[in-house]
Amino acid sequence: MLPIAGPQLDSSIGVVVAFVLTLMVFSYIFGDNPLYRLAQHVLVGVVAGYAIVVAYHSVLRPRLVEPLATDPTGNALLIIPILLSILLITKSRRSLAWWGNTSMAYLFGVGAALAVGGALIGSLATQVQASWSVLQLGDYPMSDALNIVSAIIITLGATGVLMYFYYNAPAEGAPRRPLAVLRLAWGRVGRWFILIALGAIFANLMVARLSLLIGRIRFLLDTLTAWIG
Repeated sequence: MLPIAGPQLDSSIGVVVAFVLTLMVFSYIFGDNPLYRLAQHVLVGVVAGYAIVVAYHSVLRPRLVEPLATDPTGNALLIIPILLSILLITKSRRSLAWWGNTSMAYLFGVGAALAVGGALIGSLATQVQASWSVLQLGDYPMSDALNIVSAIIITLGATGVLMYFYYNAPAEGAPRRPLAVLRLAWGRVGRWFILIALGAIFANLMVARLSLLIGRIRFLLDTLTAWIG
């Protein structure tokens, strides 16, 4: 069996802990049990602790603590996030929970703005740019038949998906116009593109999960081999 990448396996505490936790997670094969729940609690605790440390050293310390310590007068506006954080703590008590409504409203507003901006810039704008780039002669030579087919498929798929989410049903008894019929048919084509995309996402997810499973099984086998050998 090929050795895994990284430091050579030994009987260190870290390897023993990883080995035991892996077996505890695999114990879920026999059903829900205390060992599996303990591994879950350890994972949640470690992730929470790591998130707190990263948030302090990457956000709070360089952007809040150090600016206030070096120049309290010039960075007086930083008191506002401190007050909002203190008000957010009051949500833990029902009698004082209304004090934290301002902080919650600010969080929801910023979260909604980031979600909308990310959807527009990261998804819609990127898709439009990708659909347009395949038609540019400098990037993809149109003499290549494969690139021409790719451009047609991307254009039909992107437009069809947008047509699928365009709801405009005609009034009852009104004749259907040719443009409406074309939009409906094109939307059905877009539905198949959506199904194909969801299938590809599910396949990638399954491959990623299988890769994690294979990695854990290989870790167990290599650890046992190193200990026995």
